[in-house]
Amino acid sequence: MKRKKNRFYFVLAGIFALVIVAFASMSSEYEVVSTKIGIEKYEVLDSVRNRVVPYALYFLESKQPLKDSIRLVIFSHGYGSNYSRNYLNYSYLTKRLAKAGFWTLSIQHELLGDPLIPKEGIMQIVRMPFWIRGEENMLFVLQDFKKKHPNLKISSIDLIGHSNGGDMSVLAARDHPELIRKVITLDHLRMPLPVVSKPQFSSLRSTDKVADTLVIPSKEDCERYGIRIFQLKKITHNEMNDEGSRKQKKQIMGYIQKILEDRF
Repeated sequence: MKRKKNRFYFVLAGIFALVIVAFASMSSEYEVVSTKIGIEKYEVLDSVRNRVVPYALYFLESKQPLKDSIRLVIFSHGYGSNYSRNYLNYSYLTKRLAKAGFWTLSIQHELLGDPLIPKEGIMQIVRMPFWIRGEENMLFVLQDFKKKHPNLKISSIDLIGHSNGGDMSVLAARDHPELIRKVITLDHLRMPLPVVSKPQFSSLRSTDKVADTLVIPSKEDCERYGIRIFQLKKITHNEMNDEGSRKQKKQIMGYIQKILEDRF
């Protein structure tokens, strides 16, 4: 009995030794990639419009050389009555995108002293100047990013925006379809989704807001052109930023990652 017990321990020790050797060989062959998120903040003057545009860049830091091709996401926040740090109020999303390998630009679209967004009138008309300004901000930040990283090739550009930021993202993609691969809106309410297959449009809908008439295409058009509309569970319009619960953030990011990675 004692001999069998000793044999068991001998075999067990041998298994552990093999595991340690295998792990050591793997560690010597592959360098562990960092999962630390890098964040860089900028305030850049657009001399053409005489306007400062703050934005933050989120990316995955690594000890390995940078790849020469990256996937880029441009994020636009919801309206915040000129709150100057609104572009930093979606860190659950921007950091998660960076961790998934997307370089993410989050733009501050409102500045102190800007006129407040109209709440009366025909929204597609009275708010259009604000959406155009947002579109111009995106194009400016994209060019500034390219100047700062001249050796990086951008393989794809995706737009994500919440509410008013979603409206301006739809406008930018409509006007520059050659630049954009996908657009994901978080409960935008005013700007109609173009009935096209490229870029690909998707929208995550809240439980407490209803978009204006014709903003969401018909079910038939969505099926025909690959437009994806997702009804979220127990998430209101104002719970789509960092104020949402952990469970709500997980639900939103689950949809976003599947859309971006073509897993639907």
